[in-house]
Amino acid sequence: MNKRKINSNKKTKPVYTSDINVIASIPDFNLINDVISAFAHGKGEAYINKEIFKQNIYGIRTLKSRERFLSAIKKVFIKFKTEEHQKVFYALFTQNNFVNLKRVALYFQFAFNDQLFYELNTKVYMKLYKAGRLTVPKDEFTAYIYDLRDKKTDIQNWSNSTIDIIASKYLTLLKKLGFLKGRFRKEFCALDLDDPTIVYMVYLLKSLGNINPDIMKNPYLDILPYSNDNLYRRIKKISLVDYFKIYTLGYDLKVNLKYKFEEIINVIIQNYRSKV
Repeated sequence: MNKRKINSNKKTKPVYTSDINVIASIPDFNLINDVISAFAHGKGEAYINKEIFKQNIYGIRTLKSRERFLSAIKKVFIKFKTEEHQKVFYALFTQNNFVNLKRVALYFQFAFNDQLFYELNTKVYMKLYKAGRLTVPKDEFTAYIYDLRDKKTDIQNWSNSTIDIIASKYLTLLKKLGFLKGRFRKEFCALDLDDPTIVYMVYLLKSLGNINPDIMKNPYLDILPYSNDNLYRRIKKISLVDYFKIYTLGYDLKVNLKYKFEEIINVIIQNYRSKV
């Protein structure tokens, strides 16, 4: 398995980029899955450049665009907080199935590695969701980025048109990942989290190495458009007891994993063959 970038710094200054534009512009998201799968199988960049990009199996017209897509994919998806994070993420992408689960994993992985994507999720998208809004207007996101530009020196040179494109591409990205629907007017999708997705999500979040053992206090749960009460009850279900042990105190939900991070996908496959 290739050793990719593992971020061991406890404190890093947030860096805002326009990678949302690049990733959302990829015409076929199977390209992302194929690149991650190649890394997961230890094939490396030489294989990816030769077999995926130079042969241009996805019909991307210019070499410059292909190189730009590959660079953004590596920055956003091939970067890890811990070795366990890399193991559990790569384990999923060695499989050919799990289409919906991979979309959820990509959504989380983007938020782990891209500060702007994380903030748009928590500060705008989830606020609209919690307020009971049915539609997701682009203006809410452009307004947030305008305000951010006034505060952050690294994006002060972004033009209004750049910000408008980022907001639009953000909504396109969420639609491609299955979190929004609609062509002209974007609306929230009802997120269907089956048991395999819940199990994998718990392992993925635990792999980040957060000190707090209470899974419900993981900050990345704040980007999930799903009721915390429902998630709390789902994790406690008897049907999930084979995957981890839980300890509750009030609303706290402490989770001890039973399997290694690289094993959990194979365990899920064995137990949920009809669902994957």
